[in-house]
Amino acid sequence: MPDLTLRAPALDDVDAVVEVINRASRELRGRNDVDANAVEGWWAQPPPFDLARDAVVAVQDGRIVGYGDLGDQANDGSVLWLDVRGGAMPELHAELERRALDRRAPDGVVRAIADESDSELAVILAERGYHRIRASYRMGIDLRGRAFSPDWPPRAVVRTSVEGVDEPLLHRIGEESFADHWGHTPTPYEEWLHWLRSMGEGDPSLWFIAEVEGIPAGIAICRPYAHGNPDCGWVSVLGVLREHRRTGLGTALLTHSFGELQRRGRLSTELGVDAESMTGAVGLYERAGMRVLWQWDIWERDR
Repeated sequence: MPDLTLRAPALDDVDAVVEVINRASRELRGRNDVDANAVEGWWAQPPPFDLARDAVVAVQDGRIVGYGDLGDQANDGSVLWLDVRGGAMPELHAELERRALDRRAPDGVVRAIADESDSELAVILAERGYHRIRASYRMGIDLRGRAFSPDWPPRAVVRTSVEGVDEPLLHRIGEESFADHWGHTPTPYEEWLHWLRSMGEGDPSLWFIAEVEGIPAGIAICRPYAHGNPDCGWVSVLGVLREHRRTGLGTALLTHSFGELQRRGRLSTELGVDAESMTGAVGLYERAGMRVLWQWDIWERDR
């Protein structure tokens, strides 16, 4: 590719990177995937993320044509994640992979995510020794013309969180709810606060806590809109403690969330979920009226 250079992104590259990601998303599935708030929130995450080290843009003839970043959530080199979007994917992936291998722990793994319909990226990954190991779904529901009435289990009630008071509780319930999920990495409280408040528009009136006999048992953390789609709400976290699973509490929390987002004028709502969730989350969401919109594949590099 002539005149192609790779460099670290600068803060004033946000709009160009948003367009690169959304152009690729429109080509794959006919819709935008991110907005400036999402990119700014990702770049502003607390250490160990370092924008100069962990993100790359591809520039051709003075224009940004591709973007990629590297994640090491546990900050120990155990699992490194690569995400590449737009043009110059072979060059971007090779550079990020090189950096990941430099930081990988002796028993660590390098993984990449790819839209299942992105045949170009799939070829690149296969040629570089990656294989599919798992998948996640984006699921959604059309809220128009529906009525949502949660069926709460006995002695269960829901309340809206109190900003400045309930954040530690939300963090604890979320961590405990997902502790037995595939690939879960505990998130320190301060980092979790960043994701709560800075990745998308934070709205405490959409942070819900379900209690059973006065004891917190589950949470739903929603955002008023999904990245790139102001008509669509987003369920960031739906978590129920193990002892309260399969009681209908998760379904009730989800249904309550649908109703609240509908009341705010959203036309649809979406969420992401592990396609092989051991808690049966996919089935729960389907019974609540959601359907799979598309699939992200998770690839792992052969050691």
